[in-house]
Amino acid sequence: MAEVVEEQPRRRNRFLSGLLQNPVTVKELRSRMRGRRAFVVLTVYLTLMGLFITILYGLYSRAALQTYGPDPAQAGKAVYGAVLGVQVMLVVLLGPAFTAAAISGEKERQTYDLLRTTLLPARALVTGKLISALSYVFLLILAALPLQSIAFLLGGVSVVELVVSVLLVLVSAVAFALLGLFFSSLMRSTLGAVVVTFAGSLFLTIGMPAIVLVLLPFTSALFSSGPVQPWVQIALSYGGLSLASTNLPATIILSEVILIEEDALFFWSTTLGGRSVVLFSPWWVYTILYILLSLLLFWLTVRRVSRVPNR
Repeated sequence: MAEVVEEQPRRRNRFLSGLLQNPVTVKELRSRMRGRRAFVVLTVYLTLMGLFITILYGLYSRAALQTYGPDPAQAGKAVYGAVLGVQVMLVVLLGPAFTAAAISGEKERQTYDLLRTTLLPARALVTGKLISALSYVFLLILAALPLQSIAFLLGGVSVVELVVSVLLVLVSAVAFALLGLFFSSLMRSTLGAVVVTFAGSLFLTIGMPAIVLVLLPFTSALFSSGPVQPWVQIALSYGGLSLASTNLPATIILSEVILIEEDALFFWSTTLGGRSVVLFSPWWVYTILYILLSLLLFWLTVRRVSRVPNR
């Protein structure tokens, strides 16, 4: 029994050491962090973020002095939303940009075949490319947390909101990075991989809400035509929450509204058509869906890299 207990930490240590000693990860991180570019980008990013928050707080405070201005107690909410919006843009745009050229770039430099002839397995190659790209994205996200924590001093934001938003951003960063890595393994040119990756990222973040806006008049016509059956209201409620659970901005906004209005983190009860219905908050459904999507994309990428190219 003692040997089994000791074996589990050993396996965990071997797994972590294998990730940190991955030659692809070490090479990519050294090439990215040795120069001044990474630190200059981080410094400029935090400086601009700080200036943006300062200007936003100044404008919000001045507007709050007006007779019909916003509530001064919600200044923290404005700062929190601004930093979160920038983090979402980083996840959607910067993460896929790092991974979209990870494998296709090796093909263009004619070093991909050399990597595949080494003893490095396909899983280790994909993991190394993923970790090297995510490490810098995570650094930018976590470096902005002290600025985001200013919202606690100003008020209007709870710890639960911050934890849920950080969890959603980190899970999305992994999923969108794997999306770029998958298309990078699928395409032979970096340009094609970048175009397809950004098209997929923009569809998941902007395209799906646009489709909902197109379908919204038909739903409004359904309610205005006469009394709606209870099962239709319930189906539309579950359908709307499920659709929102596939979109990062919609999930963040709707989950926060539910947390504030309903004081519910996972589920809450409401009445629809005279029936008591239990509805769910989208954030945990989004987390599960995007974790499963990440695992699927990782498996597909490893399978694609493992395939012997046809000559």
